[in-house]
Amino acid sequence: MPERVHPLARTRLAGPFATCLWALLIATGLGVPAPALAQFSAAGSAAAESAAESATRRDGVASYGRHNVYRAGRTVRSGDPLEGDFHAAGSRVVVDAQVQGDALMLGGTVEVRAPVGGDLRTLAGKVLVDGQIGGDAVIGGVEISLERQSRVSGDALIAGRSVDIRGTVGGELTVYAQQISIAGPVSGKVRLVAEEIELLAGARIDGALSYTSPNELKQAPGVVVAGQITRIAREKPGEDDRAARDRNGVAGMSWGLLGSVLWSMGLFAFGAAMLSAFPGFTMAAADRAASEPLAAFGLGLALTVTTPVAAGLAILTIVGIPLGAAVLAVYPVLILVGYLTGVWSVAARTRRLLGARSPGSRLVLLGWLAAALVVLLLVGVVPFLGWMIAAWVTLAGLGGMAMTLWQRRALNR
Repeated sequence: MPERVHPLARTRLAGPFATCLWALLIATGLGVPAPALAQFSAAGSAAAESAAESATRRDGVASYGRHNVYRAGRTVRSGDPLEGDFHAAGSRVVVDAQVQGDALMLGGTVEVRAPVGGDLRTLAGKVLVDGQIGGDAVIGGVEISLERQSRVSGDALIAGRSVDIRGTVGGELTVYAQQISIAGPVSGKVRLVAEEIELLAGARIDGALSYTSPNELKQAPGVVVAGQITRIAREKPGEDDRAARDRNGVAGMSWGLLGSVLWSMGLFAFGAAMLSAFPGFTMAAADRAASEPLAAFGLGLALTVTTPVAAGLAILTIVGIPLGAAVLAVYPVLILVGYLTGVWSVAARTRRLLGARSPGSRLVLLGWLAAALVVLLLVGVVPFLGWMIAAWVTLAGLGGMAMTLWQRRALNR
């Protein structure tokens, strides 16, 4: 029987958007002629204007799409029945008409009062479900309520402070909370983790029940649990457990050292690829970060903080969803490239301090890169100091890249 894919694992990557963004960054940094950049910019502007024309704004709510609908505003409603998916963000989000596809919602309060044919994924301060869910449900929030008329046909994964389940769950149920109360039927097995767990009148569990709690499970008269009830408690470790933990600790240190070595080898290969593909830009950015470390660090810190914020704001405008998704997809790669540029800057600065004046051959440069990586690997073992140095190297590298890109763009105007 094939293994079921958990709803949280269904993620779509924005590969084409990331490719386009990288093309723009490389074109700008390597000095592509201005007319070509102008044509690229004009094409992007035309696409944005086309998307903006298809987007609408009514009563303070921005809406985009017909089959799959994207909406954002203060109070957002699904409105008319939808054939596709419903994506929404706002202070209050309400599904008040049938959604045949999936529903993905973020907000202060989320209310599901109409059927959702696919999966439900929501994160909010307060979540109320009073409708039918055709697939799985992944819910996170502070106060979560599944009313008596609600039904989740598939599995339900819920995390919150207070969770009250009075509806029906057709599959398995997993809940993490401080307080859990269940007063409805669950067809599959149940896994609960909370401080207070209570099975109220009307609760029926057709599968096994396992729970982790400092307190005993409370059951009202008439509650039916068809499977075995298991309490998973943390016990005090004995001598055998301590010995096993010591052995695991030694093995963990060995695997950790091996992982660090393999990671450094991968970084060296990536850094060598940077030097081979873009030798001029790589060394120019490294020299900039080494010669102006404070300015590069400040600019890198600003870019690191503002980039995800700008991407999130772009996504909330609905029209900017492709650009925001592309930036978030590329962001980890940018951090990695920034770190390697910072490592190159450490190698360049060390060469100058030791009296080297000539640029050196590619083989010599790669030797300095390997030495810098080894030094940073050893320093990284030191608590706190290693993290601080790695952060400085990364941010300075990002800043050096940005300063070099900006300088080259100014020269090509």
